[in-house]
Amino acid sequence: MPGAHPIACRESPPVGDPPSEPVVGVVLRRGCEALRLLWEAWQYAGEVQRDVWDFALEIDALRQTGCTNSEFRWLLCKGYVDHAQETTLAGEDSRTFQGHQHLGGLTFGRKTCFVLTETGSRFVQSVLKDSPAETAAISVQCGSVAAEDPVTSKPRWDRERQELRLGEIVIKQFKVPAANQERILAAFEEDGWPVRIDDPLPPSSEQDSKRRLHDTINSLNRNQKRNLIRFLGDGSGQGVRWERIP
Repeated sequence: MPGAHPIACRESPPVGDPPSEPVVGVVLRRGCEALRLLWEAWQYAGEVQRDVWDFALEIDALRQTGCTNSEFRWLLCKGYVDHAQETTLAGEDSRTFQGHQHLGGLTFGRKTCFVLTETGSRFVQSVLKDSPAETAAISVQCGSVAAEDPVTSKPRWDRERQELRLGEIVIKQFKVPAANQERILAAFEEDGWPVRIDDPLPPSSEQDSKRRLHDTINSLNRNQKRNLIRFLGDGSGQGVRWERIP
């Protein structure tokens, strides 16, 4: 796998008036979503004990977030990300990459992929925790992604992303529609995640309402990426509770 080594970049002397916005602010304003995706990939790799390159993100996916080549080059020069050309062939079990470019390392190709480095991981964490201005910039552009303690924070249901989160951790992500599960999560989100809510599922003449609620609760607890919360019935068959898993 390519090594994560900062590219040697020489800073140009200032010319004319200083920029009206700090560089970090510009990067976060334009590339905060890309940083969030890279940070998530970093966390996923660590959680399943895989090489970070197994979760490398393609340049096209990052460009779709609004990140430009200038932001990529700044992140590379700072040593916050590393990149390489993917050479994986169809049918291969593992992803493969060309060796890290020591010359011409600021140019990108169609198959360029990026990963966060150790330094980049610390950068993202420090920005989110220690810099209110940059945290605000990320909140405006990407939604509130400031670091939260999963022990004390409440879950969040992101309908657009189809993700259930606890703090920064993705608990569950839906790849296909699951109407009943989504209705329950939406009801919890709308009410601010109280301990219990009434059954929000609409009446159905084809299925017993208590059995349907029971089955939906079981489905909510299945296929979680991280088992940090669980859903339960309230004992009456007419409500849903949630709790953290110690």
